[in-house]
Amino acid sequence: MAFKASRSKSGLFEIHGIESYLEKKLGELRKALGIGGAKKKAVAKKATRKASAKKPAVAVASDPLAQLTRALEVSGKKAALIKAGKQKDQLLRALIPLYLANGKFEVTSGVSTRFWAKQGVSFAAPNVAKALREHVGYARRTAKGPQITPNGTKYVAEALNGSKKKAA
Repeated sequence: MAFKASRSKSGLFEIHGIESYLEKKLGELRKALGIGGAKKKAVAKKATRKASAKKPAVAVASDPLAQLTRALEVSGKKAALIKAGKQKDQLLRALIPLYLANGKFEVTSGVSTRFWAKQGVSFAAPNVAKALREHVGYARRTAKGPQITPNGTKYVAEALNGSKKKAA
């Protein structure tokens, strides 16, 4: 291995290439002693391969928007929920995604906004947070995000029954 020496302005000599030489020799020494310089890299490569293979499956399962859409599809009240969400009641719009989630997964204001955008309803994320903040007792903040309370469930159920009466 060739080293190059140069003189710096301070008068000291710098030897270029010595760091890489020492790292190479230390790596060879570790490998010979079995201390694990090469083993760690192999384990790290295997771990990243496995993690990258699992990420798409986990992302699909934990996507709250997909779960919320699935809950709407499974619900027998899909048409009534969408019709109720098209009303100008911001509290109702904020509670319907929480009603569908039923505490099984976290629904943020951004998820609610994207959910309503899929349904063709414009509803900004700050309005979701504001509606839940101003109407105390319909939703509660938990470690899992906002969760609907029994009062909130009752409010949504009354709105659904009211929309059925108007349609009939």
